[in-house]
Amino acid sequence: MQNGCCRDGGDNEMLASILIATMGRHRLDDVVRVYLRQQGEVEVVVIVDDPSVSDADVLPEFRSDQRLKVVFNDANLGVTRSLNKGLDVCRGDLVLRNDDDDMPRADRVAKTIAFFNDHPACDLVYSFAQGINGDAGRTWIISGPTADADIKARLRKRNFIVHSSIAFRTHRLKQLGGYDATFRYAQDYDLYLRCIRAGVVFGCIPEVLVEHAYHQESITVKRRRRQILCSFAARLIHDAEASGEDEYWRTILSYLKLLAIPNTMRTLRRRLGFGR
Repeated sequence: MQNGCCRDGGDNEMLASILIATMGRHRLDDVVRVYLRQQGEVEVVVIVDDPSVSDADVLPEFRSDQRLKVVFNDANLGVTRSLNKGLDVCRGDLVLRNDDDDMPRADRVAKTIAFFNDHPACDLVYSFAQGINGDAGRTWIISGPTADADIKARLRKRNFIVHSSIAFRTHRLKQLGGYDATFRYAQDYDLYLRCIRAGVVFGCIPEVLVEHAYHQESITVKRRRRQILCSFAARLIHDAEASGEDEYWRTILSYLKLLAIPNTMRTLRRRLGFGR
C-alpha cells in the first residue's frame, strides 16, 4: 500500500523527502512524528523491508497524512536495495536519510533546506550528530570537518559521517545511480567515496541535528565485522580508481587493525562515551 503526497508550496520552496528503510520496529513512529511536525515542505517515504509485517501495524497514527508514503517489499531486500527503491519514490528536491532508530532534531528539515539555498554549489551535506549509548546512558558529539576539501580528505581515511545526518540533491544522487546494491553494509561509505570520484561538492551543517543510537540490534554493533569488511572493499575500490599505487597498503594495514579490535573493546568505548 502506498499513500499519496501533495505539494502545495510555491515554486521556490524546496520539497524535502525523508527516506527511511525499516523492518517496522525500533522508534519508527517517534521518528516519523518528528518529521511530520517540522516546518517546510516535507514528505516521508518509508520502505518496509519485512513481508511478514502487517500493513495495519505500520504507522497507523499517520496513515491519513498525505505527506506519508509507505511501501512494502514483497521479499526482504536488505537496506541498500530498499533505499534505492525508496529513492525512486522520492520526488523531493532534496533527500534526507534517517534510520528508524535515530531521532532527528525538530529543526533538521528547515536548517537543511536553508543550507542548500545558501550553498547552491553543494550537492551533499552532513551535520554533526549526538552519539547515544542507551545501555550506559552516555552521550558524545560526532563531528568532523566543514570544508569540502577537508571532508573529502577525512573520508579517504575513514567514514566519520552518521548516515542519518546526510542530505543530498536528489537529481545528483540519481545521476550517480543511487546506492551500489553490491554493498549490503557500508553502502553509505561506498556512496561517499563514489561521490568524491565524481566531483560531488560536500558541505557540513556544524550543529547536532540527529541523535544516533548505539544498541545491540543496531547494524553498527550487531554486524560490525561485516560492516568493516564492506567498508574495506569500498576503500580498496576507491584506491584502485583514484589513489596512488602505495595507498592500498595503508588501507590494508588500517583495516587489519580495525578487525583486530574485539567487539567488546568497541562496546566498552561507547559505554564510556567515546567513538563513532
